Amino acid sequence: MKVNWGSMSVLLRNTRIGLYYAGPKHWVGSPGAAADLGSIERATELSREENFEEMEIVVGHEDPTCELVLPLRPNEAPGNEPARAAHERRSGQEAPVSS
Repeated sequence: MKVNWGSMSVLLRNTRIGLYYAGPKHWVGSPGAAADLGSIERATELSREENFEEMEIVVGHEDPTCELVLPLRPNEAPGNEPARAAHERRSGQEAPVSS
């Protein structure tokens, strides 16, 4: 079976709310309305740049049975502290402490 890779899409999905990234501060429920980021590398970079949490990359194809879901690990700063918490500590804001 020959696969047409030209119809592949690379999307970001928030696992907590189930919405797809469609642009800055814009999230949608339909994968067809989401921003196609073009590559797994770009999706990963965007997620890290924006400090998104609870994200996964969805690699889709016109055949819905060909969907591949790749979970993204949370950003971590040196010392295994989540990046957002490290930033808040440096900026003087308190971050919630998880137990």
